Amino acid sequence: MKHGGLTDGAGQLKMAADKLEEAWEAARTDWNDVVSRTMEEEQLQPLLQQLRATLDAVSRTSHVLSTAVRECEDERHM
Repeated sequence: MKHGGLTDGAGQLKMAADKLEEAWEAARTDWNDVVSRTMEEEQLQPLLQQLRATLDAVSRTSHVLSTAVRECEDERHM
């Protein structure tokens, strides 16, 4: 797998997370009770935190892979 595939997938994941947050904000205008707050606290917020952590890890991994590829290419040209 090319490391570019990581960032492509991460971009799609980020767009989906943004869309989820936008949809939730829209839903909150009409649905604001104990059940909605519980769902936000127990389901939505943990999911969004995991998504942010995943996107951060993908970014760091992509950087490491880019560095490794560059270094391997440099060594081949020596």
